[in-house]
Amino acid sequence: MSIETFVQHTIFRSPWIHRVLPAFTSALVAFAIGYVFMVTPLERVMGAAQKIFYFHVGSALSAYGAIALVFLSSVMYLVDRKPAWDLMNEAASSIAFLLCSIVLVSGMIWGHSAWNVWFRWEPRLATFLFLWLIVLSCVLLRSVLPDDSRRRTLGAVMGIIAAVNIPIVIFSIKLLARNEQLHPEVVAQQGLQDPRYVTGLLISVAAVACLSVWLFFVRLGNAALRAEVDAHFRRRG
Repeated sequence: MSIETFVQHTIFRSPWIHRVLPAFTSALVAFAIGYVFMVTPLERVMGAAQKIFYFHVGSALSAYGAIALVFLSSVMYLVDRKPAWDLMNEAASSIAFLLCSIVLVSGMIWGHSAWNVWFRWEPRLATFLFLWLIVLSCVLLRSVLPDDSRRRTLGAVMGIIAAVNIPIVIFSIKLLARNEQLHPEVVAQQGLQDPRYVTGLLISVAAVACLSVWLFFVRLGNAALRAEVDAHFRRRG
């Protein structure tokens, strides 16, 4: 199946995308919320504020996945110049921006609740803010430039730049000693002592991932429909 067939036909006709995926995602998100708030125990130090951790981590992982898709579609567009890859780039960039915004806001809320600090210029927070600005630039770029090959090429280049920053964000926490930064390494260093913490984290990560996939297909369908409408009016004009 070509990329054009996938974008133009499968998304509009697949019952899995239009019925099964939304129903499954809604049920999984509801179950994740119920499990996190009703089953997982209160953390001894942070209390109820710790529960934002589950969706903060899930949003971060899904954001990285969306940016990986941005990278793939960017490279493929630069290779064969097919507009369908640009549509995937546009959709994935929008979802990545949404997820990065959730990570940034939820992290600030968590940080203020735990350490009474909204934001501090330490490596992990600064690099993620820089990543958010790059993804924001990818989204804004499409709103100010006309829909032509120049906009698509710049979008692809910006998408690759955003992807290159992912390893920097992940490993930036190693640049300072743990006692010199606020951002914790909960899973890697402290661990999750109660099995319900682990279960809640896995369920919330899966829920956010499914929601991100659903939103991506919705956004991709809208982009493909807009492209068809624009092409129709160009032919008539």
